Amino acid sequence: MDTQKKMAVAGAGLIAVGFGLGVVGALLIVPAVVVWTVDLAEKSADRLFTHAEKASKTVGTVAGTLQRTFTEATKAGVAEMRRS
Repeated sequence: MDTQKKMAVAGAGLIAVGFGLGVVGALLIVPAVVVWTVDLAEKSADRLFTHAEKASKTVGTVAGTLQRTFTEATKAGVAEMRRS
């Protein structure tokens, strides 16, 4: 076998080894990327739920205050109507 054919076979072998190493590298990296993505999604969801909970408490506080104010206004109005 002459030198050119030996070099061609060696080159093809190196290409195959490089391809195999690339596949192995991808198989090692993909799970890590998936774990990072899931972790990021969980943190984002936790932040979103925290903000939603704060907003819900604020709305509840405002609704309670308004309800109390309207109840007091109603009592005052009824009392005024009874006086007249």
